[in-house]
Amino acid sequence: MDGNAIAVVLEEIGSLLDLTGENKFKARAFSAAARAIEKADASPTDLAASGALESLTGIGPVTAKVVRELVTTGRSGYYDDLRARTPAGLKALLSVPGLGAKKAKQLYDALGVASLEDLEAAVDEGRIAGVKGFGERTQQRIAAGIKFVHSGAGRRRLSRAVESAERILGVLRALPGVERAEITGELRRRLETVDGVDIVASADAQACSAAVDAFMQQHGLLHQRREGERLGRARLADGLEVRFVCVPPETFTWALWLHTGSPEHVAAIGALAHAQGLSLSPAGISRGGDVVALTTEADLYDALGIQYVEPELREAGGHGGARIAVDLSVARALPRLVEYTDLRGCFHCHTTYSDGKATLKEMAEGAIERGWEFLGIADHSQNASYAGGLKPSDIERQHREIAAWNEERGTELWLLKGIEADILADGTLDYSANAGVLESFDYVIGSVHSNFRMSKNEMTQRLLRALDDPRLTIMGHMTGRLLLSRDAYALDVEKVIRRAADRGVAIEINADPARLDLDWRWWQFAKQAGVLCAINPDAHSVRSLDNTRWGVDMARKGGLAAADVINTRDRDGLRSWLQGKHG
Repeated sequence: MDGNAIAVVLEEIGSLLDLTGENKFKARAFSAAARAIEKADASPTDLAASGALESLTGIGPVTAKVVRELVTTGRSGYYDDLRARTPAGLKALLSVPGLGAKKAKQLYDALGVASLEDLEAAVDEGRIAGVKGFGERTQQRIAAGIKFVHSGAGRRRLSRAVESAERILGVLRALPGVERAEITGELRRRLETVDGVDIVASADAQACSAAVDAFMQQHGLLHQRREGERLGRARLADGLEVRFVCVPPETFTWALWLHTGSPEHVAAIGALAHAQGLSLSPAGISRGGDVVALTTEADLYDALGIQYVEPELREAGGHGGARIAVDLSVARALPRLVEYTDLRGCFHCHTTYSDGKATLKEMAEGAIERGWEFLGIADHSQNASYAGGLKPSDIERQHREIAAWNEERGTELWLLKGIEADILADGTLDYSANAGVLESFDYVIGSVHSNFRMSKNEMTQRLLRALDDPRLTIMGHMTGRLLLSRDAYALDVEKVIRRAADRGVAIEINADPARLDLDWRWWQFAKQAGVLCAINPDAHSVRSLDNTRWGVDMARKGGLAAADVINTRDRDGLRSWLQGKHG
């Protein structure tokens, strides 16, 4: 087995351990081992043979034993045993907000609840309230959580799906006879949650059939199902569906475009093609019965005489709305979308001063490793006592450390003094009662961390009052949503965006994979209103600085160019913007 295939199995073991409520550190160890194998310079076979396997960071004795067995036999007895004793429906329970592996295991042991259907029945019959540690209020919350799960049934957060998809893609690309393979569907369009992983590959007829066979036999996949000679389906332990189709090499580009979708975009392009005397069919795009040769997807748009549409914009809703994107393509008015390499830094990072896991110095050096020019430190404010919010004395100490860094290493990376100030229930910013505190920062991010159940009018007025504070620079995770876990709070988003535009306050795309807030669907409205975007990782560790990539995906999906994003400004441009905001 190659590294990608082994990583798939290791990650699945971690998921199964999570499902069964076993030691969470053991589950994390297998996930860490999967990443270690992926990043290793040598193959797992060579590492095992040389005795260097255990020297990899992230590989311990238990995980090394599993890797050696996979290298030797192509299977893992430990994985097979876990799979055999894990109830098939248990994963669905973990998607219920607030339930978690420990409580799910408790309900399984007490009531035999092994699926979402079992849980619904237990709620309907009032049996949850009788389990020790639960009670009537918990039962009511679980009932509400079940409704939330049904609204997003079968979907997974983008980041988790990408991680799984890239491993499986690596496996498929390594199969004999496979010439090309790419991710398609919702994942390629970068929807914030997806219903599965879609991959299209190309090979001749015999190799295609063999590739689907190999996919169906992949260790670590569940419930494999073949549909014809060229299509296979399977599921991962967390329920995510994987769909694989193999096509002849000459139709690969067409299949890539067609399977990327969205159906609305395909239909809009089809209508445009029809108006020009062309037709779309399973074989490709044709003119007078002759199929147009496509080397790249851009060739398809060129054949229609229109501008190439990036995958993120081939979407229903928002700026990427199928008809809107095509109209802009016809007018050749689509922007060059912002790219990760356009970013020069970010503004929303936490350190050990509050609830971060890395020191200020470690975060700064992590930013240098990523090629950034500046980094904004924005630890929690004092109201967030649960997160180690900073008291005024902590702020003074942090500002001295930032000044010392800038004095010594500011030419490598300039640190900005920021704060994530709680927006209190009355709309005031934390520290407002402390003279001069908010004025001591280079910028202020305002975020809601409490009192989520206000009425729509109350929450709207709360944010509007915060925006009226001239010290506010950036509105953080504006709607408070947690993808597939918590809905956005009730809010008049349009009114808040307009006020932000009037006050010159930027709005954040919080790039934490669980948030991705503000929703991409609002960004064309915000852009037209004159609001700038700040792409922020909400990083609590050096590694989570890389959350920024998900924010870039959302900015692109919202149709934003580099000029729309303040992270793309150089130091002089950034200082000018901050001075213009705060005088």
